[in-house]
Amino acid sequence: MFVKGTCRIMAWHCPEAIQPSELGTHAYFGYLVVDDVDTYFDFVVSRGADLINPLKRESWGMREFGIRTIDGHRIIVGQDLEA
Repeated sequence: MFVKGTCRIMAWHCPEAIQPSELGTHAYFGYLVVDDVDTYFDFVVSRGADLINPLKRESWGMREFGIRTIDGHRIIVGQDLEA
């Protein structure tokens, strides 16, 4: 279990499953909404995150970026600019 503030993410190890990095192009695994995406972006970049999408404002009202986990999962992190 990964916990930060009120956010909790449960992870599971499935050694017999196909690794996400072997699946090729696929949609993102998760979408994490944060209150301050710029600060979070700086935090993950400073720790060497594998960026798959740059931090930018999207036409659907979110400011977001994408990262890839060490095993190939794609996660989008965004902030709702219209809230």
